[in-house]
Amino acid sequence: MRRLWNRPADAVWSVSSISDTGIGNMNIATYVTAVSLDPKLMLVAVYKNTQTLQNVTVGKTILLQLLTQELAPVVRVCGQLSGQKIAKIPRLQKRYALAKHNALFYFTQSAGFLELEIEQLTKTSGDHVLLIGRVITAKNLVDAPILTTTYLKDHKYIR
Repeated sequence: MRRLWNRPADAVWSVSSISDTGIGNMNIATYVTAVSLDPKLMLVAVYKNTQTLQNVTVGKTILLQLLTQELAPVVRVCGQLSGQKIAKIPRLQKRYALAKHNALFYFTQSAGFLELEIEQLTKTSGDHVLLIGRVITAKNLVDAPILTTTYLKDHKYIR
């Protein structure tokens, strides 16, 4: 049986960020939850020592996009490769349709995205930093089955 914290079918999100030199990046985030309704706030756990964390410490906004099952293969680029070592956006553009919202890239086949204004970054004793962002814009894109961690495990994208 799987470890208890791995048993829920968590939604798979991607964080789109931009560096201080204007280079776009995307990663995978599964530790994501709404933490306030008024104002609408989202909590996103971001891995330490990543390009995404570096980007969010200098940027003011990110796009948090909810992935669909059709986008499952992007986990290999967005989640298993480092934006510090490769340029992810050009690699993703070869296979997927991307568009921009306020200079931030998103997958046109994602369920939708939330534009978040970063309000707080909290260091933890663990391997993630907690980002709290205020929802500035919310946009639905595609009505399709949502990508979950269970789907990724069942289809051998992750263990």
